[in-house]
Amino acid sequence: MIVLQSILLMWALYIVGVQYKRGGAWLAVYPVAFVALVLDWAMNYTIFAVMLWDFPRKGEWTFSTRLERLVRSTGWRQVLAQAIAHYMLDPFDPDGVHVK
Repeated sequence: MIVLQSILLMWALYIVGVQYKRGGAWLAVYPVAFVALVLDWAMNYTIFAVMLWDFPRKGEWTFSTRLERLVRSTGWRQVLAQAIAHYMLDPFDPDGVHVK
C-alpha cells in the first residue's frame, strides 16, 4: 500500500513541479519541483528499481532518464516504460514530450 501511495505522490508532485518550465508565475512551483526531484532520485533506486526489475545505470539519476533507455529496449520493460511515458508523463509536460 505504501508503494502505491509513494508512486501516486511522486506523480502528483511531477504534475505540479514540471510546470515551472512554463516560466512566469509558474516559477513559484519550483520548490515543488525540487522536492519531486529528491523523491524521484530516492524512488529511482528503490521502488522503481524493484518495479522494473532493472537497476539504474551510470548517469540515470532520475526515473525519466532511465525511461529514455527503456522505451528503446525490448520486452515487457519497453511496454511498461512506453505506457508510463505516454499516459502518465508526456501529457502533463509543458513541452508535450517528457521522455525523449
